[in-house]
Amino acid sequence: MHFNRWLPVALALTLCGCGSIGSIGVPPNQGQTVPSQPVAGGLPPAGGYPGEPPGGAVIAEPLPPAAGGVQPVATVPTAPAGGGSIGRTDLLGGWTIASSGDSCQLFMTLTSWTGGYRASTRGCSSDQLKSISAWNLNGSQVVLAGQGGAPVATLQSSGGTRFDGQIAGGGPVSFYR
Repeated sequence: MHFNRWLPVALALTLCGCGSIGSIGVPPNQGQTVPSQPVAGGLPPAGGYPGEPPGGAVIAEPLPPAAGGVQPVATVPTAPAGGGSIGRTDLLGGWTIASSGDSCQLFMTLTSWTGGYRASTRGCSSDQLKSISAWNLNGSQVVLAGQGGAPVATLQSSGGTRFDGQIAGGGPVSFYR
């Protein structure tokens, strides 16, 4: 009879120890580190990837490992130097635009918009720069446009990632990275 009283208690204690850690919501390998290996990368094939426009996209190349095993990536300017062909993708992203002492940010996307593609400025004090809402590429000229597609500025590549030109009504304007 003594055995019958302790049997349920012993059975309950035995069953309590049978559960796996994973069944109560704690991952079985929690706290263990997994060895990592650096990710190998490469440059695109000569001439770019199939279907990529001339001028290509930003090229990333690995640099020597920095402290802590992190490998930073360098970007190579995509706008051609002096007189090369400029593609729409060369102009995408953020730029600094400057005219008549005003310097602010210019952003260009490939969203269709009146006057070409969507553009916007941030932090400008000049009404002309504030009015930029579109951009277009006409041959080698970049046209920044305002409401209804009216030109605000026309610029040409000055080499690398700099474009210089004239703002509507006169005066120099440039954008660069």
